[in-house]
Amino acid sequence: MMRTYLWAALLLTTLPAAAQRPKVTKATVFKDVDGHVISKDAFMGKLRTGQFAVYDYQAQGRAFTSISLRKADTPDAVRTQALSPARAFGTPAPAFSGVDVRTGQPVALADLRGKVVVVNFWFIRCPYCIEEMPNFKQLTAGYRDNPNVVFVSLARDKPEALRKFLATRGDFGFAVLPEASETARQFGVLGYTTTTVIDRQGNFVYDQEYSDNTARLREAIGRAL
Repeated sequence: MMRTYLWAALLLTTLPAAAQRPKVTKATVFKDVDGHVISKDAFMGKLRTGQFAVYDYQAQGRAFTSISLRKADTPDAVRTQALSPARAFGTPAPAFSGVDVRTGQPVALADLRGKVVVVNFWFIRCPYCIEEMPNFKQLTAGYRDNPNVVFVSLARDKPEALRKFLATRGDFGFAVLPEASETARQFGVLGYTTTTVIDRQGNFVYDQEYSDNTARLREAIGRAL
């Protein structure tokens, strides 16, 4: 049964024809959501809970070299418990500041008190971060005329790399702060992409990892307002 579940999940992200699809071997490495190597039994045990899904895999020839997990989407509209203790709901978000690589203007969380702040953590070479961008841009466009909702993107990359990336991909329409690895650590970010919502009082009220569930994020923003 579990083998069927695993392959069903892999099928969702596997493009080659069935005859060419790689296989799990004794050498396949299994990883949890934090990138830690775990046993095959532990990997399948996590899948069995329904709380995880296959996120990424690497293959060489006819064999999978590694398979990773991500947090699965849950049916609840808005999560009631934070995914990281560092982002416990109702607790103050760590202060952060930086210079927007798009405009050269300073951005600080302290200056945004009284507004709902949506913070997105990502980096250029993160495939899931890139995958979520179209939906994320669409979401933010819906709040463009709402002065009470602010979106801030915190990237691990250097300013020059980000400016080059944005020149190719297009302007996000909201602030992009560079070299934010230390802020990500303070926010308890272990996996990318991570998005968190901070209410008008500066407290965490919602977060999501490995997901561009814009419907759930929109509802969380609405509650924070």
